[in-house]
Amino acid sequence: MIKPGIPANEEERTRAIDELGIVYSPSEARFDRITRLACRHFEIHTALVTIVYKEIQWFKSLQGMNACSTDREVSFCGHALVNEEALVVENALLDPRFFDNPLVLDGPKIRFYAGQPIKDAFGLTIGTLCLIDSTPRNFSDEDRQDLRDFARLVEAEIAKPIEDNVLTRFIRSLSEKQRSLLIDPIVGSWNRLGFETLLNKQIEQTVLQKETLSLVYVKFGSIDMIMSRFGSDRIVDFRKFTASLIRDTLPNGASIGSIGTDAFVAICAGMSATDTEQLVAHIKERFLKTTLETHGIKALVDVEVASLTITDDKLKCTPGDAIDALLNAH
Repeated sequence: MIKPGIPANEEERTRAIDELGIVYSPSEARFDRITRLACRHFEIHTALVTIVYKEIQWFKSLQGMNACSTDREVSFCGHALVNEEALVVENALLDPRFFDNPLVLDGPKIRFYAGQPIKDAFGLTIGTLCLIDSTPRNFSDEDRQDLRDFARLVEAEIAKPIEDNVLTRFIRSLSEKQRSLLIDPIVGSWNRLGFETLLNKQIEQTVLQKETLSLVYVKFGSIDMIMSRFGSDRIVDFRKFTASLIRDTLPNGASIGSIGTDAFVAICAGMSATDTEQLVAHIKERFLKTTLETHGIKALVDVEVASLTITDDKLKCTPGDAIDALLNAH
């Protein structure tokens, strides 16, 4: 295996990524939409928005993999950073750089890889939009152009001004190490501690603004049925699918947290009870119409969805109290 080299502007890259606050931060619907489209367009199961940072590569969006990061020294994307054009490996077993790479020999058993470098608003390469398959593939000039176009969509999102809201201020207030302790490393949402910490910030802001705060609770209808039908190792697929679908329905500034193996809670500030009820109905409808495919098996995911809207006069509570009130109401 040949380890990827370090770009000459590595310090500048690292500072730029730090400024974006994009590593050890939750997955976002705006990037998920692009990776989902890329999967459908190229008829492939795995597409990633990868940020190559220090010793890791962080997946800001991922379809088809069950981890939010891997070591940089085994990454394909680390090799792609030094190019303007896509790095294409049509058969990793035949490539001297990768034939004995752990990601080739073991899971996910990469055979095909195509990674188009992505840049920040100042032209610094910070990562890639990449495609992965477990079987060798050909990749035409037209495919390369299409991948470049998808990568430009990612760059357009990265270049957008950072919104000033509780969520973005919370992320930017945390150090890299603090963020790493507050993120679910598999699903890409806040873990229980991260969610309660963010919820506390949101409660403070909501009291100050004298607004309302809504929590939306989404739980698998029967985790025992899922495990008996699909096996415990497929629970991760259901959790990732559920988190992604919730993210895709939430308004800007909302965020979700994993509060258990089978449940998520979303924070939605400033929404009326009526708006929250409409959101709950929309989430239910999406789950009824959207199919998860896991290892060749297609399934609808049965979920229970509930909500709790809290007015400012009842917001002087702890995050734990608010979550307990939601669960009790459900």
